[in-house]
Amino acid sequence: MQIIKYILSGLINTAVGYSVFLVLLKQFNLSAEYANAAGYGSALVVAFALNKIFVFNQSTFTHNMIPRFILAFTASFLINQMILIITYRVIGLQVEIAQVIAMATYTIIFYLLNKRFVFNEKIIQEKY
Repeated sequence: MQIIKYILSGLINTAVGYSVFLVLLKQFNLSAEYANAAGYGSALVVAFALNKIFVFNQSTFTHNMIPRFILAFTASFLINQMILIITYRVIGLQVEIAQVIAMATYTIIFYLLNKRFVFNEKIIQEKY
């Protein structure tokens, strides 16, 4: 059930992030890398709320959740950005397709980091 909730919240985040990406890319002629960063940044707050409450059912809030979440996001995003650059700039895929591949990589890595590092019940209980 957790995977299904993560997929549903991911669809919402993807809709937000990818919409921002496309608007900035197509309407404002921003580079793919900057549009990508803005898209992911715009979905970050929504992602935290959905992951904490909906996906991982965390009613407890600890002071280290947000830094852990930002760290997990940053690591996932940097890998996403690397995949985007490699598939778009090096391999030469169309930017929209390259971004879909990069987003899939991000999704898997971000889920695993959130499950094991950010919202892990054992880690939260050990700290408090």
